[in-house]
Amino acid sequence: MSLLQTPPEKPLTAALTRYDDLKVGEAVTVSGLHLKGPHADWDLQSGRAAPVRAGDELLGIFFEGKGRFDYVSVDPIEAPVVVFNARKGSSLNPERIEKGVRLRDSFDRLLFLSAGQPIPPLTGSAAASLEPVFRKHREKFQRIHAPPLAHEFAVRALDTPETIVLWAEMDGGREDLAYEFNSSEPAVEGLVTINKSESRDNALRKYLWIAPLSFQAVGWDRRERPPSELLLTDVDVALEATSGDDAKLTVLETLVPKGRAARILRLDLDSIIYAQAGVNLEERFTHVIRVTDEKERSLEFDHRMNELLVALAEPAPPDHPVKLRFEIDGNFLVRPRGDNYWELGIRPWFPQPSLSGQGYTFHARVRVPKPFVPFAPGATIRRAEEGGDNILETKVDTPVQFAVILAGKYDMEETVKDGVTIRVATYALDNPRARKQLTGVASEIIAYYKEFLGPFPFSEFNIIEINDYGFGQAPPATMFITKEAFDPLIGDMSRLEAQQIAKTFAHEIAHQYWGIVVRIPSNEEQWLAESFSEYCAAMFLRDRRSEAVERSVRKRWRRGAEFAAEAAPIPLANQVWIRDDALRRAETRSGLLYDKGPVVLGALEKEIGPEKFRALLGAIQQTDRWKFGSTKGIAGVLQEKTGKDYMPFFEKYYWSIEMPKD
Repeated sequence: MSLLQTPPEKPLTAALTRYDDLKVGEAVTVSGLHLKGPHADWDLQSGRAAPVRAGDELLGIFFEGKGRFDYVSVDPIEAPVVVFNARKGSSLNPERIEKGVRLRDSFDRLLFLSAGQPIPPLTGSAAASLEPVFRKHREKFQRIHAPPLAHEFAVRALDTPETIVLWAEMDGGREDLAYEFNSSEPAVEGLVTINKSESRDNALRKYLWIAPLSFQAVGWDRRERPPSELLLTDVDVALEATSGDDAKLTVLETLVPKGRAARILRLDLDSIIYAQAGVNLEERFTHVIRVTDEKERSLEFDHRMNELLVALAEPAPPDHPVKLRFEIDGNFLVRPRGDNYWELGIRPWFPQPSLSGQGYTFHARVRVPKPFVPFAPGATIRRAEEGGDNILETKVDTPVQFAVILAGKYDMEETVKDGVTIRVATYALDNPRARKQLTGVASEIIAYYKEFLGPFPFSEFNIIEINDYGFGQAPPATMFITKEAFDPLIGDMSRLEAQQIAKTFAHEIAHQYWGIVVRIPSNEEQWLAESFSEYCAAMFLRDRRSEAVERSVRKRWRRGAEFAAEAAPIPLANQVWIRDDALRRAETRSGLLYDKGPVVLGALEKEIGPEKFRALLGAIQQTDRWKFGSTKGIAGVLQEKTGKDYMPFFEKYYWSIEMPKD
């Protein structure tokens, strides 16, 4: 049976078939035709245009000829980064106007799609067919490395028909551009450039990649925590790994629609993973085999380009928990550079909503062939051997984000310090001296943070060596830390390397409070994880190691902040784009989150005093314990503690690009 003969009892499949197979109709000559979005205008000056249909639905217009596009970002918070990205990441010329920042370009071809907003009629004399041009245009823009366009329109048609979805693709001007508006909460209007890959690897070069110009909030204040239409509250995973790259994964999830009934659930889930294979990358794949509900009914789903849509058998009322079972397999166990370990890290390796919808308890059962040893966050329920396999079962009873599983050729040792089991695992080579030394450092840092941040969040803490250099990462109850931390001279604070390792160690342990206990609702609040952890690490260095080392850290913050500050306000650090310069992009993002953020916190500590600042950090941990944090909420806690309104402080230094004075 062809897709066009899909039976009506499969509404998701039928809708996706229509929107995947857009058809262009008969063309007419046009001139002076105008199309509009909330803050965008298209002027089809002269050329030919044809209607575009998804099945019987009139969905849009395809145009070829001479056209002009005008877009205005009216969001003052994003104005600096719109100007920066346009200048550094495109050939467009940003223009400051009274309403905001204007971006303009011409185009030779335009695909404009509109659902929920009327499409102007096409009148004019008959013109030559646009079908060959349309087909070529679609082939080009379907190479964008993003979830398929059909997902957006199918979700609207089946789940939110009252909303407006606009999409436009433009080429032939100075830039290839894509525009989107979706009125679903939170409504966002955006403009991106479409670019060839910066990589020389064939696995990446076959795709086109989007780069941000603007993502403006429409009808809501981006200082508020973005609402989530779907909450993930419980995750239960069973992973069976092979000795190679393949694995089977069963995931039981509890998901709760919020605000309205839900018929279609939209989730992130990796479908393509890139693994280093010699000098090249190879694509690995995650396959969803089956999705079932509590009644064991098989559900429709579509999993493409790292997004999973699931159609429920009947709409779920708001606040009504939905329990789903996902059966998944694939060759998604990636061993970096062929090493003897793999990691299912903080990417969406199991189905999950956006950050604002994540706050889940986590139960893991992991089976791996020997000699690999598995690790997962939470209290250990069972660690055992069965035949040729190692078995691990753990449980996290508090709501978290970023749950991970790792397994590899490790030697481990665990010690109980002040009620916390600290487990240190060394890679490939047995290194008892390093395990003992790092256990002592970790217990010292944990004891220090307990003094003002409150009890350590977990009864067990895994410190796992990663066979690489120069970074750390801290998922729940876990620290991934690279080889230099296992240097026997880590305690010699006269060495620059030891100073950096000590700060990294303290930073990653601080993440158990900032980013885990106080969760981030979106990338715009990532400073709650990174800047606050960085500042707490410097406090540890000052109070437990060396004031001179702490002063040098502050000088580095100031230099990095001054380098990055003009690009964007702190909340938009992840929106910065510089074309063909990945290193400077990374340095700018780091300069905002890891440098300017701590500089702002330093200015706040200087204003209110060290004791009140420590009390503030503890109050935030108490107020937002196991909840989403927000900068606006922090301003509220500050006002409660000091009697002063601190929103102007954050408006000046956090939501704008101004730097605090020394």
